[in-house]
Amino acid sequence: MVVLLVLLTILGCIVVSLALRRRGKAAAEPRTVREPAALFPSRATQELPGGLFVHGGHTWAKLDSSGAVQVGLDSFAQGILGRVDRFELPPDGARLRQGEPAFAALQSGKRIEFVSPVDGVVCAVNEQINTDPAAARKDPYEKGWAFMIRPSNLSRNLKKLRIGEEATAWLEREARSFTEFLSLHRAVPVEVGVTLPDGGIHADGIMESMDGEILQITIRKYFR
Repeated sequence: MVVLLVLLTILGCIVVSLALRRRGKAAAEPRTVREPAALFPSRATQELPGGLFVHGGHTWAKLDSSGAVQVGLDSFAQGILGRVDRFELPPDGARLRQGEPAFAALQSGKRIEFVSPVDGVVCAVNEQINTDPAAARKDPYEKGWAFMIRPSNLSRNLKKLRIGEEATAWLEREARSFTEFLSLHRAVPVEVGVTLPDGGIHADGIMESMDGEILQITIRKYFR
């Protein structure tokens, strides 16, 4: 009986020792954390140029030396939007208001509207984004401007925009938010795109495959 108790005690010690070893090994192994950069093209969260203001609807504004303001889509919007058939630009002289639809991307029968970041009157448009859309997508803050506007309430409008580190940090949060949004809707593979081996969803150009309700939700959530 005593021998049996001794054997059981030794066996118990061995089991506990093995369990502790496994736990220590698991703790020592690095955990794989999926960052937004792994799911987005590098341009989606790239650092913003100095002096560039960003609207919550993912359009940007940059004051020109002439006093006019250049307007375009930020890197996040360009990244998830993907290829477009063409941009529908506002006519010269059109009066725009901050936060209201100003131009649109036409993509495979879909029309995706984007808002103006400031109030004012359109004084120039960039037709080059339609003749060379790939260049605009690759360089959204230089070649990707859509139109210029003569601002009418600039000082008031700028208070509602982000700039510098605040804008960059916000874009990174938006990337994380969109990644979570896609993961939430990945049960509908036709509408949300390609699933990666690690369970994530590749967001580069993902709006090309969006349609129906999920497209409308995306527009309301990220482009207003």
